[in-house]
Amino acid sequence: AVGSVEKVLGPEFSEVDAYKVRVRLPDEPLMLVDRILSVQGRKGELGPGRLVTEHDVLSGAWYLDGGRAPVCISVEAGQADLFLCSYLGIDHAVKGQRSYRLLDAVVKFHRGLPRPGDVIRYEIDIDHFVRQGDTYLFFFRFEGFIGNSRLISMHNGCAGFFTHEEVRNSGGIILTEEDTCPCAGKRPSDWKALVPVSTESYTDDALEALRRGDLAGCFGPFFHGIELAESLRLPDGRMKLIHRILLLEPEGGRYGLGLIRAEADIHPDDWFLTCHFMDDMVMPGTLMYECCAHTLRVFIQRMGWVTATPGTCYEAVVGVESVLKCRGPVTPETRHVWYEVEIKELGYAPEPYVIADALMYADGQRIVLFKDMSMKMTGVVREEIEAVWEKAEDRGQKSDDRGQK
Repeated sequence: AVGSVEKVLGPEFSEVDAYKVRVRLPDEPLMLVDRILSVQGRKGELGPGRLVTEHDVLSGAWYLDGGRAPVCISVEAGQADLFLCSYLGIDHAVKGQRSYRLLDAVVKFHRGLPRPGDVIRYEIDIDHFVRQGDTYLFFFRFEGFIGNSRLISMHNGCAGFFTHEEVRNSGGIILTEEDTCPCAGKRPSDWKALVPVSTESYTDDALEALRRGDLAGCFGPFFHGIELAESLRLPDGRMKLIHRILLLEPEGGRYGLGLIRAEADIHPDDWFLTCHFMDDMVMPGTLMYECCAHTLRVFIQRMGWVTATPGTCYEAVVGVESVLKCRGPVTPETRHVWYEVEIKELGYAPEPYVIADALMYADGQRIVLFKDMSMKMTGVVREEIEAVWEKAEDRGQKSDDRGQK
């Protein structure tokens, strides 16, 4: 992460330590490889390889969200493909002239998110390297386990090594007609709206109210007296990842089920840049996903999916494959990012769940696409959510002024 690769991998790597840029693991607090248990592959030969790593989910860990390791951490902790491609010799090939960039991945969860006391074991494979002119790509995958229980699969992973000019001229995410044409969203035939929603936006102060659990302070008087479990509040601290909501359209987006756009300000000394990586600062793709997930949270809370039930939390929907395509970075030069989320499916199974697509923009350029993001509210069912609003109606809340911010 921050020291000498020669001291880890041996004297044949001494020249790599002299390069301006080399493959590194992230520094703390995002260095999530606690142990490397085994390594297979021929050192320095750009062939296939495999390694097994572990990450300990500790009580009081900085990233815990609703008492769980969130999706971004559960994926990011499988980060040792970085170590493996270094071990297999990629730095000897690119000689500090090219930087690692994640391009593609498909992620699926098989069970609930990790909790404190869990040890996540990752079995990571690099299948092969490809050279196209001066550009190197490698293809990788991993499986994550808690004990004998399968937690997560990542497949179709692809990363490459590019110059700054190549990244700058990549064109970002190119959308096809299939990516933009209107499609029918999906929700239950007996769907009913819980609260009236209009086209809205929320300031920085409004989102701070939401982080405190003050729903009315963000969403307006209709939410007066409605409580939100602490485990469902928008995270703060290092995981304060969005600053304001520029637009919420309840029937917007290509699926007609809703669109929400959040904005965040980027600063050169933001922790997720300075630690990832020490000499090549870019925002992790996993954290970009989490920013979109926080944006999605705001939408479903405004929709009325709220509860005061302790211990409820947000998790991924088991079995749903989420697709990542990354075609540009967030760097210390970036000033503002947008996270634009389109709702494509809403339902109860019996817990409330949502599936959405998301785009991320850096200073106006479309750089990341997530397809089939999934989120469910663990620990609460439809009837409990509807009861929140039935009680509000009993209190006469629905006859109050419904003017929204």
